[in-house]
Amino acid sequence: MKDKKLQAEANNLLNEYLKGNSNPGSGNNYLFNGVFELRSKNGARVYLRTEGDTVEILAKSDKKNQSKVIERLEEIYGKKRK
Repeated sequence: MKDKKLQAEANNLLNEYLKGNSNPGSGNNYLFNGVFELRSKNGARVYLRTEGDTVEILAKSDKKNQSKVIERLEEIYGKKRK
């Protein structure tokens, strides 16, 4: 992320999640195939998936490039379930 404030927010979301807060920031959103996003009020996004005790950080974005990042994650990890 180019915006340092949004990068700091994304890092904070991730740290809070790793401390056990399953709903940090303005919440989380399940996307598809085990991939979900953590969201901040100012637009930072962190994309994760978990397997057991392992958390895999897939990507970070802001609201502006959120659609592109989700599209790319769909290509890698599978399409959205409706």
